[in-house]
Parts: sequence; C-alpha cells; structure tokens
Amino acid sequence: MKVTHVEATPLAVPFRETHVTWTGAYSAKSTLLIEVTTDEGITGLGEAPGIPLPEINQLVVEEFRESLIGQDPFAINAFQARALNSQSKAGLTALTWKAFRNIANNALGGIEMALWDIVGKATGQPLHRLLGGALRDRVDMFAWVHRKDRGEMIEDALEFRKRGFRAFYLKIGLGTQRDLSDLTALREALGPDALIRGDVNGGWTATQALKEIRALEPVAPDWIEQPVTEDDLDGFERVARASPVPLCIDQGVNTNQLAYDAIRRRLADVICSDIHRVGGLLAFREMAAMAQLANMQVCRHAGPEFGISGMAHVHLMATIPNATLGNQTYATTIADDIVNERTDDFRQGALLVPNAPGIGITLNRDKVMNYAEMYRKMRGKS
Repeated sequence: MKVTHVEATPLAVPFRETHVTWTGAYSAKSTLLIEVTTDEGITGLGEAPGIPLPEINQLVVEEFRESLIGQDPFAINAFQARALNSQSKAGLTALTWKAFRNIANNALGGIEMALWDIVGKATGQPLHRLLGGALRDRVDMFAWVHRKDRGEMIEDALEFRKRGFRAFYLKIGLGTQRDLSDLTALREALGPDALIRGDVNGGWTATQALKEIRALEPVAPDWIEQPVTEDDLDGFERVARASPVPLCIDQGVNTNQLAYDAIRRRLADVICSDIHRVGGLLAFREMAAMAQLANMQVCRHAGPEFGISGMAHVHLMATIPNATLGNQTYATTIADDIVNERTDDFRQGALLVPNAPGIGITLNRDKVMNYAEMYRKMRGKS
C-alpha cells in the first residue's frame, strides 16, 4: 500500500453560542481538514486546528507532501523522521523542520492522525487497539460553561450536571469582581463536589495571577489553567510556588521539549495538551509518559475542531493511564459537525470509545463543502 494523494481544506467551525475570553468574543473559528488517500482506495482523515490560520497549516502540509507520496502509510515513524529532517522546498533556509516544531506540529499531528486512520481501516482495528488497547471504555469530559448572563450560566451548568458532567470549565480573566461573582454563583449552585476550572489563556502577569488566584481561593477551584503568558515559564514557576490553588499548564507546553521543562521544574499539577500541539499521537504518549513518571496528570486540550480530531482524542485518552477527569471537548460547543456519526453522545458526562476501524468516522461531503465556503466568506475570499 502506498500514499497517492494528500489534500488539505480550510473549514469554518461554527459555535452554538458566542465563545467569550479576555481576548474577544467569537461565533466561529477554523480548522483544517486533512485527507490522505492510498492506492488501495483507503482514505485517512485528519484535522488540525486553524491556529494561527488554517492556511499556514495547509502550507506546512504541502511542505510534507513529498515525505508522504509513494510511501507506506504504516511507516509512521519513518514519515515523522523524513518530515522533520526535511528543509523547506523553497530552499529559503538551511534549517530543517526540527527547528520549527512550534509551526510544524499542527500539520504533523493532523497528518499522523490520518495515517493512523488508514492503518486502522486497513487492518479492521479501532485506533485505540493500535495504541495498545483502551484502559477504559469511555473518556470523561468537561462541561464548557460560556461566560454570559450569570443566570444563564447557572442554568447551563445545572443542565450539564443533570447530564452527569462532573467538571465545569469556564474562561476567566474578565475582571476580578466578575470572575469571583460568577465562580461563587457556580459553586453555590453546583455544590462542593463539582470540579470548577478557570482558564486564563495567559492573560495575567505573575504578580496579577497571584492576586487573582488568592481572590478566587474561597471558591475552591479544581485548578487554574495557564495563568501567565505561554513564554513566561519563570513567571509560571513563581506563581506555582506561591499559589494556594492547583495549576494546569496549557499553552506553555506547545512542544514536548517545553513539556519536559515544565515537568522537570514541576510548574503545574496537570499538563493540558493535544495531538496538534505536540505533533502527533506518539508524541502525546511520550509527553504523557514523562508526566506519569513525575506523578502528574494529563488533560486532553481541545482546539477548534470537528469530530475527526474529537474522536481521535477519545481513542488516545482511553489509552493514557494518568488521564484526568473532565477532559476538554468542543462537542458541547460546535453547532454542527462534518462527520456522519454522532460525536456528542455523552453518557454521564463521558464519550464512549469507538470500536469501528480507524477513528471510526466518515465525512459528510455536503457539510465539508458548506463549511469550506463559510470559511472563505469569513476570510473575505468569496
């Protein structure tokens, strides 16, 4: 079997409701659909969040196309080595892609996802079995409580609790008083056993983070995620040494080298990452193994995505021994999907691990066309 074709398509990802963070409010974001086809007619599906733009990831996929065409899709390690040791086809730099992992990883993760999908379809095995087998038959997910009118937030949280969710996630950094009032209301509504997590997305300085976290301490957050900017590991360490609340590091571990540094320095209690940030399923498992040796837990991070990435991560997290409760998901947030199968069938706040070959999903071509056009309009291209 050989790879014959690689295609990448930017898509819009529509949300059910406005996604509010300290950086702004968003009704949609973007992703990149990746399709890898073989001479035996098997097509593997992958996805890469449109960060910073899907066109950038699309360009990297084009750079790695030569490392795929004519090659065995089962030889995933060899593909990674060829891709990372290659130079730009334009010959504009003497450096290989190893020097640009922070740029390459999104595309690498999406391509590797598609290759694993091919392997699973060719062998008739679900992805989790190819990774050594699932340790659990479902993966616990969080409930994303969007920032809006407080009464509506409480209604949403209580509805999530009725559906069996145990971890409740919301964006914070919108102002001390507003954050404290909203989290206090959530705690009063949900009770002492709910896991309430606030994600700052790097919006505070170290000094501000300590002030804000201490103000939120009475709410007993399960953890505070990425309190300082991703490139301030020293600031993160300062917060970690003085914080009365557990911390989760997210954007600060965008590569496994950064994850190693964070684990070695014990900057957080939990590492939040995904296939796209570290450059593939195998790289994620390496990162999770490092964290396990340090007695740290791993939470699945979710970028803007449809069900391809969502379900690939369910397979992956089912094999991770040190996975947390309340892994991240966009399945409660997206207004529609591009796959035919349901990827939001929550059972007591968890998603069942698929047992169909590969990732276990198929594309709805009409919806792919619809969201490709929606993305072009978002970018003013049609």
